[in-house]
Amino acid sequence: MADIKDGDSVEVKGSGAKPYVLRNNGGVYSCSCPAWRNQSAPIEKRTCKHLKKIRGEAAEVARVGSAGQQSASKLVSKASNAERDAQVLLASNWESHIDPTGWWMSEKLDGVRSLWDGRRFLSRQGNEF
Repeated sequence: MADIKDGDSVEVKGSGAKPYVLRNNGGVYSCSCPAWRNQSAPIEKRTCKHLKKIRGEAAEVARVGSAGQQSASKLVSKASNAERDAQVLLASNWESHIDPTGWWMSEKLDGVRSLWDGRRFLSRQGNEF
Protein backbone atom coordinates (compact mmCIF):
# COMPACT_ATOMS: atom_id res chain seq x y z
CA MET A 1 0.00 0.00 0.00
CA ALA A 2 1.08 3.55 -0.64
CA ASP A 3 1.63 5.91 2.26
CA ILE A 4 1.39 9.67 2.49
CA LYS A 5 4.79 11.27 3.01
CA ASP A 6 5.22 13.80 5.81
CA GLY A 7 3.88 17.17 4.66
CA ASP A 8 2.06 15.72 1.67
CA SER A 9 -1.63 15.42 0.93
CA VAL A 10 -3.68 13.11 -1.29
CA GLU A 11 -7.16 13.62 -2.72
CA VAL A 12 -9.64 10.74 -2.81
CA LYS A 13 -13.10 10.62 -4.30
CA GLY A 14 -15.82 10.77 -1.69
CA SER A 15 -19.59 10.70 -1.84
CA GLY A 16 -19.87 14.42 -2.60
CA ALA A 17 -18.78 16.53 -5.55
CA LYS A 18 -15.54 17.61 -3.91
CA PRO A 19 -12.83 15.05 -3.13
CA TYR A 20 -11.65 14.43 0.44
CA VAL A 21 -8.13 15.53 1.33
CA LEU A 22 -5.90 13.19 3.33
CA ARG A 23 -2.82 14.71 4.99
CA ASN A 24 0.21 13.62 6.96
CA ASN A 25 1.60 16.31 9.22
CA GLY A 26 4.42 14.94 11.34
CA GLY A 27 2.86 11.48 11.56
CA VAL A 28 -0.59 12.85 12.40
CA TYR A 29 -2.89 11.73 9.61
CA SER A 30 -6.12 13.55 8.84
CA CYS A 31 -8.99 13.40 6.37
CA SER A 32 -11.52 16.07 5.48
CA CYS A 33 -14.40 13.56 5.49
CA PRO A 34 -17.19 13.88 8.08
CA ALA A 35 -16.39 10.46 9.57
CA TRP A 36 -12.89 11.63 10.52
CA ARG A 37 -13.94 15.16 11.59
CA ASN A 38 -16.81 14.04 13.83
CA GLN A 39 -14.92 11.49 15.91
CA SER A 40 -14.52 12.29 19.59
CA ALA A 41 -11.03 10.74 19.72
CA PRO A 42 -7.93 12.98 19.78
CA ILE A 43 -6.78 13.85 16.25
CA GLU A 44 -3.76 11.55 16.43
CA LYS A 45 -6.08 8.61 17.22
CA ARG A 46 -8.65 9.22 14.47
CA THR A 47 -8.95 7.17 11.32
CA CYS A 48 -11.48 6.59 8.55
CA LYS A 49 -12.10 4.28 5.62
CA HIS A 50 -10.20 6.62 3.29
CA LEU A 51 -7.03 6.48 5.38
CA LYS A 52 -7.39 2.71 5.67
CA LYS A 53 -7.76 2.43 1.90
CA ILE A 54 -4.66 4.51 1.16
CA ARG A 55 -2.41 3.36 4.03
CA GLY A 56 -3.81 -0.12 4.55
CA GLU A 57 -5.83 -1.54 7.41
CA ALA A 58 -2.78 -2.95 9.21
CA ALA A 59 -0.91 0.38 9.12
CA GLU A 60 -3.90 2.24 10.54
CA VAL A 61 -4.48 -0.31 13.31
CA ALA A 62 -0.77 -0.12 14.18
CA ARG A 63 -0.99 3.69 14.27
CA VAL A 64 -4.21 4.17 16.26
CA GLY A 65 -4.59 0.78 17.93
CA SER A 66 -8.16 -0.25 18.55
CA ALA A 67 -9.22 3.41 18.95
CA GLY A 68 -10.19 3.47 15.27
CA GLN A 69 -12.75 0.76 15.94
CA GLN A 70 -13.80 2.08 19.34
CA SER A 71 -16.68 4.28 18.24
CA ALA A 72 -18.47 1.38 16.53
CA SER A 73 -17.80 -1.13 19.29
CA LYS A 74 -18.46 1.21 22.23
CA LEU A 75 -22.23 1.07 21.71
CA VAL A 76 -22.18 -2.71 21.48
CA SER A 77 -20.18 -3.05 24.70
CA LYS A 78 -22.64 -0.86 26.60
CA ALA A 79 -25.79 -2.35 25.11
CA SER A 80 -27.72 -5.35 26.38
CA ASN A 81 -28.33 -8.41 24.19
CA ALA A 82 -31.66 -7.05 22.97
CA GLU A 83 -30.11 -3.69 22.09
CA ARG A 84 -27.34 -5.28 20.02
CA ASP A 85 -29.97 -6.26 17.49
CA ALA A 86 -31.09 -2.61 17.26
CA GLN A 87 -27.87 -0.64 16.90
CA VAL A 88 -28.39 2.97 15.93
CA LEU A 89 -27.62 3.37 12.24
CA LEU A 90 -27.27 6.37 10.00
CA ALA A 91 -30.51 7.62 8.51
CA SER A 92 -31.38 6.91 4.90
CA ASN A 93 -34.12 8.10 2.60
CA TRP A 94 -37.37 6.15 2.57
CA GLU A 95 -38.00 4.20 -0.62
CA SER A 96 -41.66 3.24 -0.90
CA HIS A 97 -41.03 0.10 -2.99
CA ILE A 98 -39.11 -1.58 -0.13
CA ASP A 99 -41.12 -3.79 2.22
CA PRO A 100 -40.37 -2.60 5.79
CA THR A 101 -41.35 -5.93 7.41
CA GLY A 102 -38.64 -6.92 9.86
CA TRP A 103 -36.98 -3.49 9.88
CA TRP A 104 -36.81 -1.09 12.82
CA MET A 105 -37.68 2.51 12.04
CA SER A 106 -37.62 5.69 14.06
CA GLU A 107 -38.02 9.39 13.62
CA LYS A 108 -34.97 11.60 13.91
CA LEU A 109 -35.80 14.55 16.14
CA ASP A 110 -33.63 17.58 16.93
CA GLY A 111 -30.64 16.21 15.04
CA VAL A 112 -29.87 13.49 17.58
CA ARG A 113 -30.04 9.80 16.76
CA SER A 114 -29.93 7.64 19.85
CA LEU A 115 -31.16 4.40 21.36
CA TRP A 116 -33.45 4.24 24.41
CA ASP A 117 -32.83 1.14 26.53
CA GLY A 118 -35.68 1.74 28.95
CA ARG A 119 -33.73 3.90 31.37
CA ARG A 120 -31.19 5.94 29.36
CA PHE A 121 -30.40 7.32 25.91
CA LEU A 122 -27.22 6.11 24.20
CA SER A 123 -25.70 7.94 21.24
CA ARG A 124 -24.40 6.14 18.15
CA GLN A 125 -20.96 6.20 19.80
CA GLY A 126 -22.33 4.67 22.99
CA ASN A 127 -22.21 7.88 25.04
CA GLU A 128 -25.00 8.33 27.56
CA PHE A 129 -27.11 11.50 27.33
